[in-house]
Amino acid sequence: MKLAKHDGNLWHYRMNPEEAESLRAVVGCFPVAGSSAIRISKSDADPATIERGKWLNESLAEHRKELQRKTKTLIAADRFKVQKVNVVFQINSEDREMLLQILNDIRIDSWRILGEPEELEVDLQKIPSDQLRHYQLLHLSGYFEHHLLVHTDG
Repeated sequence: MKLAKHDGNLWHYRMNPEEAESLRAVVGCFPVAGSSAIRISKSDADPATIERGKWLNESLAEHRKELQRKTKTLIAADRFKVQKVNVVFQINSEDREMLLQILNDIRIDSWRILGEPEELEVDLQKIPSDQLRHYQLLHLSGYFEHHLLVHTDG
């Protein structure tokens, strides 16, 4: 996957058909995990802090729902134009930002599900079958994040 053209508000990425299918499959997995409550403070029992935590969690849940609704349009077939042996994926700046958020959520959720490992390069033969999907999602989402952020033709 490479940036083919950046024209104002539109980004055009060239990829092979397997990458296009992988991008659609990875994004289609969102959300990987259910939302978990975030505590602002582990020790502060002040009612105002508890209320801010409640508001934060409600806001994050709503944002996650919005991203989930957006996934279908982000990976819709009409965004992927077949050109000879390559596929061109076209996305505007706002949708690109949402796609990056979704990929990051997939990557972070997968990492958490795997127990937040420090070492990410592991022998796939040694990974329990119930965790293999999360290693794949972790690495593929990171791959696409990286290539969406690289701003040079190549």
